[in-house]
Amino acid sequence: MVPSWIWVIICPLIAYLIGSIPFSYLVAKWRTGKDLREVGTKNVGGLNTMITAGFAFGFLAGLMDFAKGLLCVLTVMLIEFDDSFTGTAVDPWTFPDLDAVIYILVATCVVLGHNFSIYLKFKGGRGLGTSAGILCLVNPLILVIYMTFHALLTVITKYVRPSQFFGFLLTLPIAFFIPIFPPWAINHLLNNGLILGLIVTGIVVATIPKYIKPVVDMFQGKEYKIGKELKLTEDDQLDV
Repeated sequence: MVPSWIWVIICPLIAYLIGSIPFSYLVAKWRTGKDLREVGTKNVGGLNTMITAGFAFGFLAGLMDFAKGLLCVLTVMLIEFDDSFTGTAVDPWTFPDLDAVIYILVATCVVLGHNFSIYLKFKGGRGLGTSAGILCLVNPLILVIYMTFHALLTVITKYVRPSQFFGFLLTLPIAFFIPIFPPWAINHLLNNGLILGLIVTGIVVATIPKYIKPVVDMFQGKEYKIGKELKLTEDDQLDV
């Protein structure tokens, strides 16, 4: 029998490899023969696939990225790694068992895989679709809260990418105190503010490197802003 702690290594590793599958890159390459890293926004994600290959294929790529996150976490939810797993509600600040550790690490690693794909020499997207798949499963309410923050920040600031990141930062502390959980989360010990908060923390950590440049560019006036034309020098490169 495989020792329980071995799964703490194996499951995140598999999640990283699955997360690394660059569906957007593959769909765009299949439809157009173009490398997403060299065209459009140069981002390996659903939006750039829409720009390069059309709305339908961009939506398909985004849906597959969404599924990566959802299915990886769902799989480990359905497997009992720890004999102490009870499936009953726990105190919201109790760290119940090994399964919780695996949930957190798998969620983090599948987003890391998408953002830094081993198959694309550690290039990738920004993890929004994959993160949405995870959040939709562990707690749809937290996904709605994030989308609300993202939309409001975009409307107020007109900045798209920084709003994506700051939306995550604003959502993070709320995740630790969410009182409402879906039935499937309750049945798999995910009705726990500490675990949910740490899952969102893992997503934020996995996406921080992708947003350093946009945030810096925002303060330097080089970041794309809705409705405003940017004046860039020939040495500046804009990746929206």
